[in-house]
Amino acid sequence: MKRRMNRTACVLLAGALVAVAAGCGSDKKAATATTAAGTATTVASSTAPTTASSTASTTGSSTASSAAPDTSTAPSTGSSTVTTDGAAASTTACGANESVPAAPAAPASGAGITLAVNPWTGSAVNANVAKVILESKLNTPTKLLDLDENATWPGLDKGDIDAVLEVWPSGHAADYTTYVDQKKSVVCMGLLGPNAKIGWYIPTFMLKDHPDLATWEGFKDAKNAKLFATAESGDLGQFLMGDPSYVSYDEQIIKNLNLPLKFVVAGSEAALITAIQTAEKDQTPLLMQFWQPHWLQSKVQLTQVKLPDVTPACLASAKAADRKYACDYPIDHLYKAASAKLEAKNAAAFNFLEKMQLTTDQQNQIAAYVDGDGMTADAAAKKWVDANPDIVAGWLK
Repeated sequence: MKRRMNRTACVLLAGALVAVAAGCGSDKKAATATTAAGTATTVASSTAPTTASSTASTTGSSTASSAAPDTSTAPSTGSSTVTTDGAAASTTACGANESVPAAPAAPASGAGITLAVNPWTGSAVNANVAKVILESKLNTPTKLLDLDENATWPGLDKGDIDAVLEVWPSGHAADYTTYVDQKKSVVCMGLLGPNAKIGWYIPTFMLKDHPDLATWEGFKDAKNAKLFATAESGDLGQFLMGDPSYVSYDEQIIKNLNLPLKFVVAGSEAALITAIQTAEKDQTPLLMQFWQPHWLQSKVQLTQVKLPDVTPACLASAKAADRKYACDYPIDHLYKAASAKLEAKNAAAFNFLEKMQLTTDQQNQIAAYVDGDGMTADAAAKKWVDANPDIVAGWLK
């Protein structure tokens, strides 16, 4: 999802790295247990910076979210902002230069390509939309490869993977430095479209009786935290996360803020969604990592818990992987990356992927076909592509 970007304008902004859920990352897994959300893994180790959100994934709107980003449009330039006056920080590794005219599309070569699909619905949506168009319009056989976001970068480096269409930069600053800036084996293809935000969430109904849970400070009270206790967390409150491969600083935040919570992993985005829907239906407490954009945000009433503002010290901690992170997640400007070999291998495919951009609402619509209506990702992508020929034509110019 992006406007035409000049990939030479993609810049890594030093220090702009923080985890992403909704999409993303790596945790070493220690013990396994069973939660109300399904199979859970208790994670107790360091978290290397990698993607999104988390995270990352896909959304509508969050109710009463004090730190929700503007996800209506993509930013026109790459930027990293750290503020200390209460404003949210943002990260992006990939910039845009709208003044540079789009290069004409090259003739289709037909050389087959491989796209990475990371374990969240938004990533699957992007890749499947691209596959439908690549195969039907550009005569390019396209393979989709399921793997976690950390493994994506070495694959791009080697050329085994040609592109990934949703990178959450807050979790991948180190990868950007290594593969884009230093080795130059990976190139940035510009912004995808949506702005994204990982955070802590609770069902909004809980604020009626416990308004202090709107901020992290409410969880310092052991009685409040115990409202979220499960068989897995014992006397502590449970903090639930989705896929164990997602980038996550949550365990560090819990420890460094000295909160009486236990970090538990549901096992997948689907398991986390089920837990959220169950909590909403049964009116039961749930504290979890979730993100925007995500289609479920328009279906259930969630409130984002206010965490400490992002500071330079937290960004430095994330970059150093010293496990001292104790802030909120920043806003992420999602971007696309490709193997440096792709343009020579299949220029038409490269140019198309560079131009491809979806809005937040468009991505959410396709994701809802998958998670909400039970369609396969490829069927959902074909349905959307068939219904939007003008948008597709713009990407192929």
